[in-house]
Amino acid sequence: MHDRRSNTVQLLQADPELARGLDVPRAREAAERLYTRAIDIPRGRWTPQPWLTGGSQPIGLLVLQGLLVREATVSNHPCAELLGPGDLLRACEDGDAEELLPRRIDWAAATSARVAIVDQALAVRMAQWPEIFAALMDRAARRAERLVVTQAIAHITRVDERLLALLWLLAERWGRVVPGGVLVSLRLPHRTLAGMVGARRPSVTTALGQLMARGAIARRHDGAWILREQPPAEGRLGAGDVAAVPFEQRRVGVPT
Repeated sequence: MHDRRSNTVQLLQADPELARGLDVPRAREAAERLYTRAIDIPRGRWTPQPWLTGGSQPIGLLVLQGLLVREATVSNHPCAELLGPGDLLRACEDGDAEELLPRRIDWAAATSARVAIVDQALAVRMAQWPEIFAALMDRAARRAERLVVTQAIAHITRVDERLLALLWLLAERWGRVVPGGVLVSLRLPHRTLAGMVGARRPSVTTALGQLMARGAIARRHDGAWILREQPPAEGRLGAGDVAAVPFEQRRVGVPT
């Protein structure tokens, strides 16, 4: 385990958006009292369970920096979820849950990452500021909505259209408008993309090549994507409307 003192962070300093609903005096008071332990995660495979034992009954983890990938595998078919700053996750196993469907859950850090432990002691202190709890609930709801949309994308017939739709979904959170399109600075392996769209890795590689060949997307030398064509949908934006796409900027830990 890391030294607890060197990994103690002020929650609102690490994640200022949580204080959006507080006035300045209450935000200052909350910042002085809401501290917790942070974990630095190197890139690669990761096991969260050892960090969620002991202490004051951990509830979950709040991503502060970087990207995490959660992969659920059923009958040798993986399904991936991408998590970034602001996402709250419950990574511990539920010993009381009855699992009738065999599955495997794997975790990995797509970049170096940092997460904060949310335990019962922190939750008790946080109760004095219900606006912060409401912000966390809002984030949980947004994560659930993204999962539903990702599931809908996986039902699109063509793999190339699935990938194009997924890249635009990622752009809503991590994209920014640049000359010629929308830049998504995420370097994700084809295996992860395949898990997110419900396809095999070779099919994803082929589909990305098709999208680049027709000019729908372009790959920069640093691995980032530039989106130039939106997927077919009702209410599709025209080429001149691309700057109106809303983005939720997040600290990802990858260069832009």
